[in-house]
Amino acid sequence: MAWKKINEVIPFDGWRKIVQKTYELPNGKQATYDIIRSSNFVTIAAFTKKKEAIMIRQFRLGPEKDLIGFPAGNIDQNETPIQAAIRELREETGYEAREVIFLKQIRTEYRESCQYCFVALDCEKTGEQELDDIEIIDTYTISLEKLKALLTDVTDDSFLDVAPGFLALHYLEKN
Repeated sequence: MAWKKINEVIPFDGWRKIVQKTYELPNGKQATYDIIRSSNFVTIAAFTKKKEAIMIRQFRLGPEKDLIGFPAGNIDQNETPIQAAIRELREETGYEAREVIFLKQIRTEYRESCQYCFVALDCEKTGEQELDDIEIIDTYTISLEKLKALLTDVTDDSFLDVAPGFLALHYLEKN
């Protein structure tokens, strides 16, 4: 017997929606789950010609502190994931890449949306950031060694993009 959706309601409809889904489980019991509904998004592990990682630092509302990560953002309507990756890299950092390569699509347990992970190679600074009015993003570069340290430092909880980081390092090592 498979899971069977019995009901779905939206108790909160803001920038993100909270969807409550009630299922009949394979064992016959019922359970209700809160799911986040938001846009699909891209994360771009970007590297300069010198193989430095392009990082962003931004205040994040959930943990109420600055977090470090790769450029990322929502996929706009009528936009492909790769178009969004190219646009978000340029808007958030002012960099453009010689090549942008799709790495993997990631889903999580309690979100309907998915994350599209990309690696951007041989990036060059071609302009200034083009941020929305409410975006405040610091951009900087770090060495591959420092990126590896961020990914594996068990005492540091400031790095958002562990999965895209490991995917990018794997790609760089194989190519």
